[in-house]
Amino acid sequence: MSARSGSHARAAWRTRTERLLSDRMTTSFSHDSARLAEAYDRLSDSQLEGGKRLVERMDLRPGERVLDVGCGTGRLARWIAERVAPGGSVVGIDPLADRIAIARARSPGISFEVGQAEDLGAFADGSFDAVCMSAVFHWVADRPKALAEARRVLRPGGRLGVTTLPRELMAASSVTAVVGPVLGRSPYAERVDLSKLAIASRGHTTSEIVTMVVESGLQLTELHVVRRTRVHASGRDLVDFLEASSFGNFMRMVPEEMWPSLRVDLAAAFEASRGPEGVAIADYGMVFVARRV
Repeated sequence: MSARSGSHARAAWRTRTERLLSDRMTTSFSHDSARLAEAYDRLSDSQLEGGKRLVERMDLRPGERVLDVGCGTGRLARWIAERVAPGGSVVGIDPLADRIAIARARSPGISFEVGQAEDLGAFADGSFDAVCMSAVFHWVADRPKALAEARRVLRPGGRLGVTTLPRELMAASSVTAVVGPVLGRSPYAERVDLSKLAIASRGHTTSEIVTMVVESGLQLTELHVVRRTRVHASGRDLVDFLEASSFGNFMRMVPEEMWPSLRVDLAAAFEASRGPEGVAIADYGMVFVARRV
């Protein structure tokens, strides 16, 4: 193969990868483990900071009751609890039992339960002043149902805050730019199954999300698309975070026996972008707040 044809092949692979990163993938919650949950708790500082910025836009007040949907290991829920004290309370739900176990162990005074955004049947109508979905909406299988459930459990005037991924900008992510070329070379190109690729790749476009919110009966009060930069200590830490934040789905686009070598190759590729503060990745996030009228 000539250098020119090889370059064209790599470019075609990147284009295919970018398209598939924007498509709706099937994500399994069955691959999580105690190891991944611990790694997520250790490596999710940047995600926690994004959650804090979302909560600040929700204008929480002392005495309010808040539901944290997709609470993970409970780090954001603990911060929210400080914001609504005294007199307020926080309930966290997450579909991953290992993460709920960590949240319960490290968050005395906060209630955590295994549960999903599409089924909030454990909670009465109008039982919360605010519902938070930080970095979780793109993982939800039935988003209109999740919005309807959030509206139901909110009291009139209650707020829903969401951070998610605008699908139209997935190809502009640093992760896409790094992962595509690695998967496009041997030995991965011959054995990769891109239908299993999961880098939080299940987002909707901005206009689709706005339509869903409006159709749910919630009133959209603000919406922002922002460029985000997240810094990790090393390329290996970044790969570990991608695997932990996707609850074990990230590596499954290649056979299991290739996972060790893929981790090494991806860590090296990310490490090549190291700057003065560490290994930085950039992408675009969508933030919106809606109100039950």
